[in-house]
Amino acid sequence: MSRHTGSHEVVRNLQNALEAFLADHRKSAEVDPEWRQATANASPDEMENEPGCGCDDCLVAGQLLGRIY
Repeated sequence: MSRHTGSHEVVRNLQNALEAFLADHRKSAEVDPEWRQATANASPDEMENEPGCGCDDCLVAGQLLGRIY
């Protein structure tokens, strides 16, 4: 069940926060040698489609971002 409350500002702020969270995780991961080694063989498409750094928290944030309207 979903409800549209009409609270566009709250939804926009939540989307912005999730996008910032994902960007921050990706930025931190990009300087981590272990993450770079683990993703060295990933294609550009795979990297583009991976939310944030690909950790469990980023996967949940990516799912939330895709479900919020």
